[in-house]
Amino acid sequence: MGIVEETTKDPHLSFRPASESLGANVVNAKEEKLGKIKEIMLDVEHGKIAYVVISFGSWLGTSNKLFAVPWESLEHSREDYILRVDKSVFENADGLDEGAWALDYDKLLAVYKRCGVQPYWK
Repeated sequence: MGIVEETTKDPHLSFRPASESLGANVVNAKEEKLGKIKEIMLDVEHGKIAYVVISFGSWLGTSNKLFAVPWESLEHSREDYILRVDKSVFENADGLDEGAWALDYDKLLAVYKRCGVQPYWK
């Protein structure tokens, strides 16, 4: 049995119910509000959070548009989630249809590449 090292991280930021993240604000590094977390999609085969569905606001020139974003592209702050992908990446990308959020691995691979994240299943 290994020893768990002490950490100075706030445990309230490391462990929290997934339901608390639904509806959370998503901002960029400049603290511009981009949207909200609509859903968290699990990869039950691999035991991972595969991606989140983010409802992006009107900065794309439309009403809310839905996008899949790798969980690893987000950083949690006390109040918000910070998207570490430039919002321009989403300007010409295909979004998701409401309720049609399940992706296959080929589509998910395209999401990970678009966001510059190494796929966890490879």
